[in-house]
Amino acid sequence: MTLASEPTRPGTREQGTFDDLRGFIAEVEAEGELRRLHGVSADLEIGAVTEIYASENGPTVLFDDIPGYPGYRLVSNLFGTLSRSAKVLRLDPRLDGVAMLNAWRQKLRTYQPVPPVELPDGPVLANRLTGDAVDLGRIPAPLWHEEDGGRYVGTGCAAITVDPDSGVVNAGTYRCMVQGPRLMTVKLNKGKTGRINLEKWHARGEPCPIAVCLGEDPSVLVAAVSPLPQGQSELDYAGWLRGRPVEVVRGPLSGLPIPAAAEVVLEGEIPPPDQWPALAEGPFGEWPGYYADDSVGEVPVMNLRAIYHRDDPIVVGMPPLAPPAVYLLAMPFATATLWEQLEKAGVPDVTGVWSYVGSGQAGLFTVIAIRQRYAGHAKQAGLVATGARGGAYGGKYVVVVDDDVDIANPREVIWAIATRSNVRDSIELIRDVWTSPADPALTPEDRAAQNYVSDRAIILATRPYRWRDQFPKVNSFPRPFKDAIRAKWQL
Repeated sequence: MTLASEPTRPGTREQGTFDDLRGFIAEVEAEGELRRLHGVSADLEIGAVTEIYASENGPTVLFDDIPGYPGYRLVSNLFGTLSRSAKVLRLDPRLDGVAMLNAWRQKLRTYQPVPPVELPDGPVLANRLTGDAVDLGRIPAPLWHEEDGGRYVGTGCAAITVDPDSGVVNAGTYRCMVQGPRLMTVKLNKGKTGRINLEKWHARGEPCPIAVCLGEDPSVLVAAVSPLPQGQSELDYAGWLRGRPVEVVRGPLSGLPIPAAAEVVLEGEIPPPDQWPALAEGPFGEWPGYYADDSVGEVPVMNLRAIYHRDDPIVVGMPPLAPPAVYLLAMPFATATLWEQLEKAGVPDVTGVWSYVGSGQAGLFTVIAIRQRYAGHAKQAGLVATGARGGAYGGKYVVVVDDDVDIANPREVIWAIATRSNVRDSIELIRDVWTSPADPALTPEDRAAQNYVSDRAIILATRPYRWRDQFPKVNSFPRPFKDAIRAKWQL
């Protein structure tokens, strides 16, 4: 099938011309970064192909003719290269590493909400399944990892809820496990905006309306995985990212705003907890690279009342993968938020922030580069990073290095730790900081008590400030000189 896309307009390379998932796929294919595969099984094979390509900066993959799921397609590894990440973020694809992250940070400063516009109808409503026709078994739900506790239809999804008090719409990415033809668990973790909205509905004694998009404009997907402040709508954010409003239609049953060009949408509600069936959820291979928690009767259960989909729909697959595989963007875009929070907290001359073993937050191993200005500067940066919202959730190690270290290169980071830190004086421990339940090192006791906190280690891998002028010099050409040589000789 041909994927229609609006033609590229002159001067819009950095802005992106796609309006939906199909348009993005068409642009990727035009640039030679799409692989089409037919007949790949949803029983581990799709997951394995996705992991292989995500580990190798490989192409986006469009799976067609999936056995057992006629009429449906699935796409994975959407943003696995810097060029594709630049495309969805509307950045210059020539930028690399920290330069692209900094460009994203600068762009974030220009944010102005662009509210969605409502249409009377849209492609997503072309096919409406209700009553006995509602069956999750129609939709590709791969067994993504060998030890997963079930099939997950929602990985690269956008679950739409609304705050019943303020009316602010939230779109978040939460793992969704198939539990039956009309039942699906939606893992809205405590503290997340979707969970807060859910609890507000339940406090009123009412079920929480919810609509889960399984294939949406990548701009909406990026918004759904972004750590936005409470009260800021992801649909407004996606409109800003797109440079034009997200077009929505009202959910026929819930009244929720649904992206009009979404591929597949599941509509229904989550009843109060005393009405949830005691369903097993998980384990599931999560972003740290391990199987995360499983439970019985704890994860909210969605009653599915309708399925809407376009003709020949495409489901987005974005399962968490063990590093070094990339499953979100090819750069740790969430660290831009932490970088901004460091500066707003008064930490001067931060020249870069990067992370490893992360996802939609800075993650378990964060690296901060600074140009040292005073004694205690490095420790200040590390302490702020452990407490700032952008670095606290799911954090563990914070490494602070000098600005001559390429923090996007793990070899240089390890070199700085090995050569500039003093084991006795360079490691600080901070106890009991908010963390993610996906952290595999949480003790069984803390996990059972839902006591999601962990200790942090700040590693000061900068030249010691008080004798930095006496620290041995590096036997390497400075980066600007090497850049000039590369340009001169086209290396």
